[in-house]
Amino acid sequence: MTSPEAELAAQLVEARRTRRPIERLADRLVPPDEDAAYRVAALVAETTGQTVGAWKIGATALDNLRDLGASQPIYGRVAASAVRPSPCRLRFADLMTPVDECEFAFVLADDLPARAEPWSGNNLPERIAALHPAIEVGERRIARTHPVPIAALIADDSAAGHLVLGAAVPDWRRHDLAAATVALSIDGVERRRGSGREVLGHPLKALAWLANRRAAEGMPLKAGDIVTTGSCTGMTLIAPGTTHTADFGPLGQVEVAFD
Repeated sequence: MTSPEAELAAQLVEARRTRRPIERLADRLVPPDEDAAYRVAALVAETTGQTVGAWKIGATALDNLRDLGASQPIYGRVAASAVRPSPCRLRFADLMTPVDECEFAFVLADDLPARAEPWSGNNLPERIAALHPAIEVGERRIARTHPVPIAALIADDSAAGHLVLGAAVPDWRRHDLAAATVALSIDGVERRRGSGREVLGHPLKALAWLANRRAAEGMPLKAGDIVTTGSCTGMTLIAPGTTHTADFGPLGQVEVAFD
């Protein structure tokens, strides 16, 4: 008899293959807790042979935590084939109910194993090789037409999709990332504005959360890993034929067009 975790993983794999979302998830398939949900996400990655190109963190803003019913941030995998340099073009028809989010993405210089003093925004900067402004294009294999429990979203790799990276920021440590403003424009018209404070108060706090979580799970982040730390501007639905530009001021710009 197939377990609910295996059955849910199979449905998510099929949704990825066909590009057709699961319209309504059966209650019996909703993972009972976060640990079960992360096991499903890992099983999907294993089944599809996914190579991880980046780790994404979600639910880092207070309103996002509330709206999703989450008690803490969540994370997922972005496939290596879905990490792109800016500017880029994505075929809208290939995406699954996409949204965009303007984020800070870090590239690690060193492994981040478990340690007596937890990772924090204070002891992480020296372990970071680069900072990039980014647009995460989130996708869901479970339709947005019905609310889903947070565990179901985690099982769907926390709605990971594509990650578009701007140029690395020179001497990024001299910038106050919490105070950095980010503006999202669509076809040249500003639609959203936020700052690094939206990300748990500081993007490095989000990175520290994932570093400690993965280390506690016995699967620490590694040198070369890319981690995108959560949206500064909330989630914005994407329409076909539009161009989205994230302006991080002196930290650079990111652009993605949706054909």
